[in-house]
Amino acid sequence: MSLRVGIVGLGRIGRGMLRANYAELTSGRFDIQVMCDVMSVDQVAYLLSHDSTYGNPPFSLDCDGNNLIVAGKTIHYQRVDRRRALPEEDSFGHLRKYELDVLFDATGTATIEDLRSIIKHKVAKKVVCTTNIAGCDLSMVYGVNDNQYDPARHHVISASTCTGNALVPLFSILEKHIGIDYARIITIHPALSDQRVLDGYHATSHLGRSSAVSILPTKTNVAHSAALVLPALQGKLDSLSYRIPTAIVSVIDLTANLSRDTTREECMELFEHHARTDMAGIIHCDYGAWGHEKASIDYLGLPYSAVLVMNHLSLSNGRHLGLSLMHDNELAYCSRVIDVLGVLNRGGL
Repeated sequence: MSLRVGIVGLGRIGRGMLRANYAELTSGRFDIQVMCDVMSVDQVAYLLSHDSTYGNPPFSLDCDGNNLIVAGKTIHYQRVDRRRALPEEDSFGHLRKYELDVLFDATGTATIEDLRSIIKHKVAKKVVCTTNIAGCDLSMVYGVNDNQYDPARHHVISASTCTGNALVPLFSILEKHIGIDYARIITIHPALSDQRVLDGYHATSHLGRSSAVSILPTKTNVAHSAALVLPALQGKLDSLSYRIPTAIVSVIDLTANLSRDTTREECMELFEHHARTDMAGIIHCDYGAWGHEKASIDYLGLPYSAVLVMNHLSLSNGRHLGLSLMHDNELAYCSRVIDVLGVLNRGGL
């Protein structure tokens, strides 16, 4: 059975999920019935067809009236702005007729009450969101804790975040085999759409500074995201993010104090083993190209949650681990979200 899916929010992640759904199968891995956003349908079609990062999509695309025609399939489009709805209003009641199995929320503005309301009003059987909203039934990182999914208990599911999906598999390996006493996470992240191209007003003042000319330190919840999936790490992590003037591919610099003595060789063997077995397709060990370092853009389009830069793996005093990793913060994350839908499908929803 192919899940009947709706997507709310057609920013970078919502559009990326549509692209990922058709990446391997021209018919689509899942049956996307309807999509919603505040834009007009022609703007959606334009942005899907002309992507500054990934180029033209690997499928035909057109719009007709209020419909998108994707790979020859009609997907209904609804222009909706939840932000203008009253809190008690059934904002997406008009989607009930599509009999959705899953409504995917990529707005970044939804509250847990919004997501619960979708279930309450029987708009969809399950909701998957792209943020770690407090109160979700399960924060799922595919390849780590997807086996915990219980269709009877988990109705509002977070697919974590791009950095959460990149880090949690590595933390899972280290925690399982060696143990982590403390880790500091530095994410070097491309500029995001909430920043300003030129200096201007922003509720978070420094994000109002020009994204093209500065490196901007900002908060990140990746430590919290990781601890949601691996509770043993609660209180052992801290994190900071730097927004940089690039378009795609995030870098994570990780330093960790391990719980026992180990060697660089043991850590490398552990990561290599899991990259070949239970985490194949999720993590990848990279050694550069013909003895040369790669640039971040070389990782554009790779579907791995994390690519470990093995030449930069260091270990000092037996317990102090240094590790760098790269990840396509859009495509790789959208690929994992599609995998999360696969978990729901296998679980009978």
